Amino acid sequence: GDISSAAFFMVMASLLPKSNLCLKNVSLNPSRLGVLKVLKKMNARIRVINTESCKSAGGEPMGDIIVSSSRLKGVIVKSKEIPSLIDELPVLMVAATLAKGRTVFEGVQELRVKETDRINSMERNLLRMGADIKVLNKGKREDIEINGVNFLYAAKVKSFGDHRTAMSMVVAGLLSRGRTCIDDVSCINKSYPGFLLDLKKILH
Repeated sequence: GDISSAAFFMVMASLLPKSNLCLKNVSLNPSRLGVLKVLKKMNARIRVINTESCKSAGGEPMGDIIVSSSRLKGVIVKSKEIPSLIDELPVLMVAATLAKGRTVFEGVQELRVKETDRINSMERNLLRMGADIKVLNKGKREDIEINGVNFLYAAKVKSFGDHRTAMSMVVAGLLSRGRTCIDDVSCINKSYPGFLLDLKKILH
């Protein structure tokens, strides 16, 4: 039910051809909906249904998220939007690599102080896969600029022991040409132990 976990499937379903995926009972806390808003702005085909009938035990709004394949486009994500999607930024960076045009994530320096330096881990990994990505230093602020490419290419990449980096690279690997190898995915267990099993279920 965690939207941070759902985000990996939302990006994957948006970019894999002929996809149509329903994510059931996802938390829709208004302060956490940044990833939904940005993906919609990127032209993702996303609908939220059953919001009135679904509530968590704590009374938090929930709903079903339906995602279909689309042609994503580049967007500018302002600094003020970043706090509502900070945990989803790594997989949104994957989405931006295959979106048409230029995407900029402004004011992302907080990613430097997560479980690992996620700016470094995602930049290094995505460059190895043929992405056009650069980090722009603007004084105390850091931006990430990504120009969409037609394809990502399989590579040997690293999780850096970080669960969100690892899951983002699993998604990138599924969207790439060839077979991608990730050095260590055991760190995924920190937030989503069943991620790879759930992924296998929906891909077969």
